[in-house]
Amino acid sequence: MKITKGKVMKVIGLVCIIGAMAFVVRNYIENSEAGKLADSYMSSIKDQIPDYEDKIEVPSEGEMPAIDVDGQSFIAVVSIPSLDLELPVQRDWSSLNAKISPCRYKGSVYENNLIIAGHNYDRHFGRLKNLVSGDTIIVTDVNGLSFYYTVTNTQILDTYDVEAMDEGDWDLTVFTCTIGGASRVTVRCEFTGQVVQSDKNVFE
Repeated sequence: MKITKGKVMKVIGLVCIIGAMAFVVRNYIENSEAGKLADSYMSSIKDQIPDYEDKIEVPSEGEMPAIDVDGQSFIAVVSIPSLDLELPVQRDWSSLNAKISPCRYKGSVYENNLIIAGHNYDRHFGRLKNLVSGDTIIVTDVNGLSFYYTVTNTQILDTYDVEAMDEGDWDLTVFTCTIGGASRVTVRCEFTGQVVQSDKNVFE
């Protein structure tokens, strides 16, 4: 039987459609699972953050302390009110860890150079592109100190441009890959000078 070029093209088109549908379904499942995993760690992390009655000293340098939950190590909680996001931040970046929650790429809140990386799941960092100048990001360490930052600008960087990620004197950077991984949505932030311990202003 002779197979026409038209039939071949139809078969190829059908395969492409099926592949695209499978990709969408996989992404939906991964996004849902990522959100559930992050949520499952949040209550345990919050339970371990101490509630001091007296003011504690704000470190001026050094590594951020970590707490362990079910074999995962976390250094903070990042909150982005305008996106209705609150997520745990793991101490070490890896592609496996990032399936659970955002991770520290490098740096520390105490040294004003923290960089946090997360997957572009909708329930992780997938909506970073919607942030605008003036939005607030809060990073709370495991001692219960909340550091407040203001979004300054958003950059689109090449996926492999590691040097550009470190350029500039930014107090906080959060980033994620675009869909397909061709570039990185990179949000730069400045420290407002405000640190809050529970309901107390430590300094402003």
